[in-house]
Amino acid sequence: MSKEETLDFSEDIIDNKVESFPFFPIRFMFLVISVMALTPVFQRPINIWIIIACILVSLFTLQVVSIQTRITVDFANNKYREYNTFCGFKIGKWYSFKGFKIITITHSDTVVKMTGRFGSPEVYGNSTDFHLNLKKDNYSKLNVASGSYEDMLKKAVILAHRYKVGIMDCSEKPNKKYDYAEIEEKYPDQTI
Repeated sequence: MSKEETLDFSEDIIDNKVESFPFFPIRFMFLVISVMALTPVFQRPINIWIIIACILVSLFTLQVVSIQTRITVDFANNKYREYNTFCGFKIGKWYSFKGFKIITITHSDTVVKMTGRFGSPEVYGNSTDFHLNLKKDNYSKLNVASGSYEDMLKKAVILAHRYKVGIMDCSEKPNKKYDYAEIEEKYPDQTI
């Protein structure tokens, strides 16, 4: 796999979704409100101000349905931004990011609820998502990506080769820490 495919088509910029509202119940409720707000528009006779108000309510609630929190890390210029995006608008500002000491891969703390059919009990389990973090020290970390373990490990190896830093794999206990020499030995061609 080439660097461009692994790092979202650019070796200098990573842009990933950090979080969004879960579809049910929050986004689903606002989607229902948005559709219901448009119902008076199709009734007759109606005042123009009611039509405008209904359209505005519908547009506002659609924004809540589509909102996401994302992060962009620009390695070439050593800066990052966390921003909210909705309906094509991006709100956030750039911050300086001067180097990092280690890359960590951590397991998501999200609990997933699974329900069966026909009244079977609910089962709870851990999410299968993992996070790729860039750490300056024990207190400053930047969550730059989330996804499957294999994808996060590929991105971590490429970044480790590029910036000559180590990787700490916190996906299982005990944590595994690799310095850059071990990464060069285990993954000499920057692929897994």
